[in-house]
Amino acid sequence: MAIAPDDRMTPAQAQLEAARINVLLGNFGCSPTEVTRWWAECADSELDGGTPHSAWQQGEYAQVKALVESLISRQFADDLADDPAALKRMADFGNR
Repeated sequence: MAIAPDDRMTPAQAQLEAARINVLLGNFGCSPTEVTRWWAECADSELDGGTPHSAWQQGEYAQVKALVESLISRQFADDLADDPAALKRMADFGNR
């Protein structure tokens, strides 16, 4: 399935948004090398089999951002599942 480009960002906005993605991935524990590798080498079915870099270059910004959100959400859920104290805090917060 072909993905339609999201050309609502200017090149400068796209560059700024890509930098934000890099920071976000770094904040979740990826080294700069891992971030670069993710952009250049990690093909994904959500990007029609392409890499985040190739999708970004084609203007498929929304699809790349959705993939990042999905990856971060999964990582957060995995980290949370391994932290009983955080789970208890969330349960306590929900019971207020």
